[in-house]
Amino acid sequence: MFGFATIRKLRLYTLCIIMHGILACFGIIIGAVHCQAQVNSINTQIKNLDKAKHDTDRVNIYYSISRLYWSKNADSALLMAQKSLELAKRIHFEKGIALAYLAEGVALGYKGRWPEALNSHLQCLRISEKLGMEGLSGNEYNNIAGLYTSMEDYPKALYYNQQAYNIALKQNDPAHEGTFSPLVNIGEIFKKKGKPDSAIAYNSKALAIAQRVKNPIYMAATMYNIAENYITKKNYRLAEEYLYKALDIAQKAGDDEDVAYCHSGLALTSYFTGKYNSSMLYAQKALEESKRSGIVELIQTAYNVLYLTHQKTGNYKQALYYRNLEVALNDSLKTEQRLKTIRNMQSVYELEKKERQIDLLNKNKIIGQKELEKVSLKRDILTAGTILLLLLAFILLRNYMQKRKLSEQLALQNKSISEQNLHLEELVHVKDRLFSIIGHDLRGPIHTISHMMDIVKEKSLSEEESDYWIEKIDETLIITSSLVENLLYWAKSQLDGIQPNPAGFDLRKLIDQNVMLLKQRAAEKKVIVTGAEMAEPVMVFGDETMIDIVIRNLLENAVKFSKAGDYVTVTAEKSEAFAILKIQDNGKGIPEEAQSKIFNKYTSYTTFGTASEKGSGLGLLLCKELVERNNGTIWFESKAGIGSSFYFTVPIENEELVAV
Repeated sequence: MFGFATIRKLRLYTLCIIMHGILACFGIIIGAVHCQAQVNSINTQIKNLDKAKHDTDRVNIYYSISRLYWSKNADSALLMAQKSLELAKRIHFEKGIALAYLAEGVALGYKGRWPEALNSHLQCLRISEKLGMEGLSGNEYNNIAGLYTSMEDYPKALYYNQQAYNIALKQNDPAHEGTFSPLVNIGEIFKKKGKPDSAIAYNSKALAIAQRVKNPIYMAATMYNIAENYITKKNYRLAEEYLYKALDIAQKAGDDEDVAYCHSGLALTSYFTGKYNSSMLYAQKALEESKRSGIVELIQTAYNVLYLTHQKTGNYKQALYYRNLEVALNDSLKTEQRLKTIRNMQSVYELEKKERQIDLLNKNKIIGQKELEKVSLKRDILTAGTILLLLLAFILLRNYMQKRKLSEQLALQNKSISEQNLHLEELVHVKDRLFSIIGHDLRGPIHTISHMMDIVKEKSLSEEESDYWIEKIDETLIITSSLVENLLYWAKSQLDGIQPNPAGFDLRKLIDQNVMLLKQRAAEKKVIVTGAEMAEPVMVFGDETMIDIVIRNLLENAVKFSKAGDYVTVTAEKSEAFAILKIQDNGKGIPEEAQSKIFNKYTSYTTFGTASEKGSGLGLLLCKELVERNNGTIWFESKAGIGSSFYFTVPIENEELVAV
């Protein structure tokens, strides 16, 4: 079996007939978007924003622009949906809020952000059920089914698909166009369950509907799906016939998304039939188109095809490059935390739905018993009132002091419980962080080393190729060793509450040692590392081992994000009570939107270095922890494309204090 990731064509199809009715009841006249064609261009819609007299019109126009960007640019679609949602919430326009959530969910789904997409669709479903909007509810059942199919939760996907299908059948539509999406999604489920013949049968029914209503986008999508199942059946000739037909229809219709999917499918059939040059050409086209449209799963498939075709043609360096990109993207899409978040959101929605049903039953029960309660109240009010007053007087008199004492004890217990909860939450966070790093950041390098070892074991490699791969294995082991060292030290500081062992030492010598150690590794990237010459010792008071770890991590980070010809400089100067150490580089810098995540243990920031070095975000957290334990502070200044400067302080050695 080949290692291809499954191509997932889980498009959140809009039920056109249902949506047409929804838009009509919302009063959307300016910039309305129909399913059969995009009547107005994006530029025209933007001009309509300036002409709109009411905020409700602006909400609808933003929503319409978002829909125009579907399958073209996921980022733009998401931006317009969020603008619509923000304005609709501000004016309390519930129907507009529902549609904005729908558009936001579709855009997030294209970007592979499934937990957020599911949350948006569930928010829309809550409002549609509350307002009794069956058409919109049917549309959201279909969208939620698509997400659960993507997450391989087939029982939930089938349940929501069935709900969408039942609602679609109720619509007054002889062509049954509304059943198109449920049929396609049920076919997708059978494909995932390894039943390509059933998948082809459902997609063929959907294709007949698409041809009946003459919808080119629907025709291209179903033809592609049929082709994908023929690839599973290894019938590559039929698969290519359907792919070429789908590609021709999609290009004529201007359907960028289906064009990208067809290029991915042709990359697969070319690979399986041994046409590796054609496979690489189609995969590169699919990669460019899917990046432009923001379709994350197609990007992953393109990486996979490029990895295998380069491996087949003997270009192992490029093969390893695309394999690393694929593994990193796959890990980011399928983490346990994302799936846990999805399960929690579904549970919250189902609980709220049950609570609403219980509230309705309780109200009916109250209405039925109202008269009986009135009679009972009149009959017993005097007796019960007298008894109650006597009982309350007795209890208040006897328990006044006891309640006061119990209140004080309860307050103390609540305070203790709150402190314990905070401590437990911190421990849980540390545990989650450790498992995340072990499961994500260590698994990637280990898989890479394993793959490179398989290559080295091949007897067909020349001596020069073997030396190259052995050198790459050594580099990866050094990086992994540094990560493990940081991980163990940070875990010990978090779990055991490690305490510093302060003493006086010369900061200048520590800087020189680290500069000397890192120069050779930096030279491999053609990065120049220098330490400013200091005439006198810089005596500080702290834990020398901890400060050494901080300097090493900051220097390694600076080299990691520097390119050939860049400089990394280390300087230190004295102030009145502290020594200030500065590590400056002119590398890639940190984007402004990511700077708030630096040093934040709840939202750590990681990215690849200039030579595709993988980081965990743990090094900077460890630096902050160790600097603060030595009574210092740490901060940074950075601009994207210009470079970064990291600073931290260490207390100056106080001879009188040391003597005491």
